[in-house]
Amino acid sequence: MQFKNSIVLLTALAAGSAVARTHGHERRHQHHERAVGDWVTAVIDGKTVSWQNTYAGPTAAGDAAPAAATTTAAAAVKEAAQVANAVVNSATSTAGSKTATATGFGATTAPSGSGATYCGNHGNPYGSNIIEISEGDLSKYDYTITLDGSQIAEDYDVIFWNKCDEKGLLTGFFGTSFPLTVTVSPNSKSYVAIDTDTQGGFIGYPTSSSLPRALDGIVLGFWGEFDFADAANSGWSGFDVSAIEANIAGISDYPGLHISGDNQSSFITTGLGAVSNAYTKAETDIGGIGGNVAPGPLALTAILNYSG
Repeated sequence: MQFKNSIVLLTALAAGSAVARTHGHERRHQHHERAVGDWVTAVIDGKTVSWQNTYAGPTAAGDAAPAAATTTAAAAVKEAAQVANAVVNSATSTAGSKTATATGFGATTAPSGSGATYCGNHGNPYGSNIIEISEGDLSKYDYTITLDGSQIAEDYDVIFWNKCDEKGLLTGFFGTSFPLTVTVSPNSKSYVAIDTDTQGGFIGYPTSSSLPRALDGIVLGFWGEFDFADAANSGWSGFDVSAIEANIAGISDYPGLHISGDNQSSFITTGLGAVSNAYTKAETDIGGIGGNVAPGPLALTAILNYSG
């Protein structure tokens, strides 16, 4: 469920990555690049879609991109999206589903990609898959995050992003605007509902400060990462706290974060003082760290500025 360096992920996406996921323990950073002529197979919402890879990587400056390759790849992706969209629409309208009947979410978008490059639902309009709700509405939604301000001494802004942007590129964490920003006051709680098959993340930081970013624009801090009812992983969910981008930037002075749910937890304390079942740069390529939850509703609690 980690979002590895975006350049690597975008390369994998363009090459047609088709990494299989294992229930609850996928190697979340893994990607396989495919050679020209290789057949690529992706399982999207239970539908197997195959196409022949014709992408050979970026052309040299001044070279024209191969139109046939672009057309073939685009058609394959479009076909996969159409198949997946039909399945998603069917699944999300199932009678008795709290998420299906609750109001507030936008339309569900079709998934694309596979493995580490998988992009699930990001809402239509974009970002409408992540919404703030009241405490009284918690029981109406299958997937929620309670933001706990018991360890903050001032107001915190918590920004949420989708793994993928509006174009389906794995750059949601580079955003100039985000689907949702929630302000949490000391000793208070705020509540967020997230639609099915959503992958994304969040960080909390003092409202009095600016959003921390690296020189390339990526959001910095100790990320909270989530993957709710992943359609490409048989409906499993997962969560973790990650310091990977903070480690890459060489900065550790960030507020801690503790996430718990389904009797599992993942945390990094303020200033990178302690790490438990969470990601640092050393674990970048290890899958399964954090919470791994079988299909079904999941309510998470995130303690901001966690110091132990």
